[in-house]
Amino acid sequence: MKSTSQPLTDQHLMLRLLILLMALVGNLGASFRMLLMQIALFGLFSLLDLTSLKNLRRALRLIIIFLAAYWLFATILNTPFLSMTLFSLKLIFFAQVTVYTFSHLSMPRVLHDCRWLLKRSWGRGLVFYLAATVMFVNSLRSEFLSPRRKDVPATQRFVDASKASLEQGDHISQNLEAMMADPTLYQDATPAPALIGLALLTLMTFLGAI
Repeated sequence: MKSTSQPLTDQHLMLRLLILLMALVGNLGASFRMLLMQIALFGLFSLLDLTSLKNLRRALRLIIIFLAAYWLFATILNTPFLSMTLFSLKLIFFAQVTVYTFSHLSMPRVLHDCRWLLKRSWGRGLVFYLAATVMFVNSLRSEFLSPRRKDVPATQRFVDASKASLEQGDHISQNLEAMMADPTLYQDATPAPALIGLALLTLMTFLGAI
């Protein structure tokens, strides 16, 4: 399988995790102004792949429900408006960074970038466990959202989806073993995605120093 040409899809996993770490650490004591600049920065880089904007929209829909409840209780408890706004921006920024980090990942990309771990028995076991968990959750989500179950009550739909996903356990394990055994599954990334990620890290550091 050839690597994709999308600049965000082809970024190395470790570079993504470094971006995530820096964003979260910088988010701890960020000011209102800093958060707005960081949100704008990630939004600008997300324009390189419009799929990330669609994923962010879905994530924000879930966050809005939580924020509505948060603002209700925070207002009842007389929480200062600026504190409420700052917390909301931090949550939105967290969603934005998480989408940037994980929404473009593929299993071949992850296995390729973790190939140094696969050479060690403990590392191979760890990668297999985490990858199998992700694949199972994706299977569960697909089964739960299947159109053939749209008229089934949510509780029963979850039970049926869980049973169907468990039945696919052996198939998931076999597919994962095959991917881990194929070193040609994903080619090395071109320099451009890494340069884009490094540019983002540089700008994040620059904004943090302002």
